[in-house]
Amino acid sequence: MSGDVSPHPGIDAPGRHDGGDPGGRRQGLAEPSLARVLGTTLRLWWRRRVLRVADGARIGAARWTALIVVVLVVAAAGTAIGVAQARPAPAPRLAVSHRPDPVAVRTAANEQSAAAWVVAQVAPGTVVGCDPGMCVQLQSAGLAATQDAVLQPGGTLPAGAVVVATPALRASLSAQLTASAAETLASFGAGQEQVQVVLTAVTTTTAFAAAAKHALAASASAGRALDHNARLHMSGALRHVLTGGDVDMRLLVLLQRLLAAHSVHVVGFGDTGPGATWPAQLRSVTIDGFVQGSGKHQVSDLAAVLKLLRSQRAPYRASLQEVPAANGEVTLVIQVPAPSPL
Repeated sequence: MSGDVSPHPGIDAPGRHDGGDPGGRRQGLAEPSLARVLGTTLRLWWRRRVLRVADGARIGAARWTALIVVVLVVAAAGTAIGVAQARPAPAPRLAVSHRPDPVAVRTAANEQSAAAWVVAQVAPGTVVGCDPGMCVQLQSAGLAATQDAVLQPGGTLPAGAVVVATPALRASLSAQLTASAAETLASFGAGQEQVQVVLTAVTTTTAFAAAAKHALAASASAGRALDHNARLHMSGALRHVLTGGDVDMRLLVLLQRLLAAHSVHVVGFGDTGPGATWPAQLRSVTIDGFVQGSGKHQVSDLAAVLKLLRSQRAPYRASLQEVPAANGEVTLVIQVPAPSPL
């Protein structure tokens, strides 16, 4: 084979020495650059080590193709590495806390308690004001849809109505609640999550307070009259409650009607709502000593008492609960609904 037909003569071919220049350098020629020397060294290494081609041999088309493929693969790999390094690292995923807000949990529990209390204690047909969410809870608890009045922000509180003052309602109607809420019938919780059941005044809170004082005085007077009835049996402490004006007038009327034909053993008054404020009165009375069945030494007047109480009309219609005792007797709990009429 004559001569080197490499595409780069002078690079792939071995260097020739001029006999007149023992050092291999021609006078007047510039010394090759470092880049040229490194490039020549790399090419020679590639021919000898990778392509296995002698220094003077021709590089075949197949080997050139392989060389080009390798170069392209290396270049593509380098580009991919550069892109990966330039791409910003994904932001660390923040842990999402699914722990419920304790204030919201307590508020929800207080709203449920208030809904249950309203359904159990408030007289049927009473208008109940509530924010939209609380109205849904009241209906779920059993309040008739015709009883609730949905209160929207900027609306007006109904006069003479029971209102469930949730944190949401206080935030939107705070000034009106302060001006018209005359009595707290019940409250659940404390602080910002507290839920109150309040009664709004028909006219003004001043007029409501005057009517309440009159109602308390009338209750005390009726209680003193009952205290003189020989058929009424109770402890000295309970007589003090009876004559102090703390008992709902409707209960006093029911006791008077019972005493007309029966002996009554009162063992307790109760059922003001939890957290109730003045002038909330006691709306239940517990009567003991009833005997079920009949016998030679037994007198059963429970049936007659129940018949009398169930015949009463509003506002004297009361709920009745019979509680059996271990000795065979029955305790009767009589309760009138909230709110107390003034």
